[in-house]
Amino acid sequence: MERELVASRDGVGLAALTDDDRRVLDEQGDGAYDVDPDDRPAPHLTFEVHRLAIVGAETGAVLGAVNWHAVGYGRTAACTSWNVGIGLLPGARGKGAGATALRLLVEHLFATTEVDRIEASADVENVPSQKALRKAGMRREGVLRGAQLRGGERRDMAGYGILRSDLPDPGQAREIVATGDGIALGTPLPGDDEALRERYTSDYDLDPDDRPLRHHPSVARLVVLDRHTEEPLGTVSWHAVGYGPTAACEAWNIGLALTPGVRGRGAGTTATRLLAGYLFATTDVDRLEAGTDRENVPAQRVLAKAGFRPEGLIRGAQLRGGRRRDMLSYSLLRTDVIEGAESQERHVVLERDGVVLAEPGPGDREAFYVAAGGDFAIDPDDRPRVAGPARTSLLSVLDAETGDLLGGVSWHAVDYGGTVSSSAWNIGIGLLPEARGRGVGTLAQRLLVEHLFATTELDRIEASTDIDNVAERRALETAGFRQEGVLRGAQLRGGVRRDLVHYGVVRSDLER
Repeated sequence: MERELVASRDGVGLAALTDDDRRVLDEQGDGAYDVDPDDRPAPHLTFEVHRLAIVGAETGAVLGAVNWHAVGYGRTAACTSWNVGIGLLPGARGKGAGATALRLLVEHLFATTEVDRIEASADVENVPSQKALRKAGMRREGVLRGAQLRGGERRDMAGYGILRSDLPDPGQAREIVATGDGIALGTPLPGDDEALRERYTSDYDLDPDDRPLRHHPSVARLVVLDRHTEEPLGTVSWHAVGYGPTAACEAWNIGLALTPGVRGRGAGTTATRLLAGYLFATTDVDRLEAGTDRENVPAQRVLAKAGFRPEGLIRGAQLRGGRRRDMLSYSLLRTDVIEGAESQERHVVLERDGVVLAEPGPGDREAFYVAAGGDFAIDPDDRPRVAGPARTSLLSVLDAETGDLLGGVSWHAVDYGGTVSSSAWNIGIGLLPEARGRGVGTLAQRLLVEHLFATTELDRIEASTDIDNVAERRALETAGFRQEGVLRGAQLRGGVRRDLVHYGVVRSDLER
């Protein structure tokens, strides 16, 4: 006989608790975070406890149970709250069932009773339960000191609550303004900011300062959402800054904040790209900018992958940890994105034998950085850089016949003595997987060498590659580079210090 579900969503249902359910819960439950037994009569046990089973919506299998009982904060019904609890069987944990069940229970109680407040508590060390409560829309309200006895010790409990007014108005729909790569940007709903604020953690929070601000920016926000579940993941924001007395001198300064669980998965890059496209499409402002702490390497990577270009250092711009902190400035112009998309004409630098070097077009930089790392990508490292970021130039590598992107070549200056004559270009290449193994790398690097010697005064060009990267070593040698030595342990890849083979070519090599 099929269960009659009280409520269901995302494969999880709430249903009447049967005797078989109680038996399964008793036999399979592990008693995690159970309080110590106590035979003394409890003076507060004068309330009725209600329970529902948490079940798989399709299978009907019991996953756990939710419960609730009334608590009072005054002598009227308006002062009554529901105190809710949840218990999941071990095999059902860590899959989102708890958060879904709690959200279903909250909605059910608000829909079927007149009580306007629901509360819950969890052991301060029970992080999964606290995450589930937050995902269900509850806000942390404080710590109940020594509220329970567990393992012979008084245990603190984290208290959470949600009011009927915290739920979004059923008649108020969230407007989705942009989507891409599993991420959406949507208009905020009541409760979004508070719920997200409780989940944020950051090593780059600024020092508090009670002095009044001398600038008063009007900040606009959109919520970063999981495109499929519409779960809020963070926010993007923007406000106007001016560099002159006319509208043409204005720029949007943008910001991004993500909850810890989604960082490092590309959501920040996608959200930043979506915001850039949205602002260029809906406003006539031609410049976007962003700043990030000099030590915040992940944020710098997000901006670079989203197409923003480094502009320089803003010395002592913020106060953190009692010290003035430097920030790195990044920008994106409309001409970097919109006008390039409308006009597919590229400035071709060099072309030979079916390979083209050209100025990057819309999306080229992102595709190059994201997809061209290959098997020799170095390990990520969030520690502050010892040296500031080099000013790197980039050209796209294209198929001459189809115009398809094959990869990119880059170069930056290195110094061996403080003069132009003692400087060299250090070059790099990254090819998309489908472009490898057919001589594109050799020709692209040879073209870049010719371009740099023809258009600059530097007389030396160098490159290095992982000692195991046989394909790139052959490409460099075929392009005219000579092996000069091995840089021992220069990079970290797969947790192991890796040697790099160093190559160089000087102007006179090509004149022979």
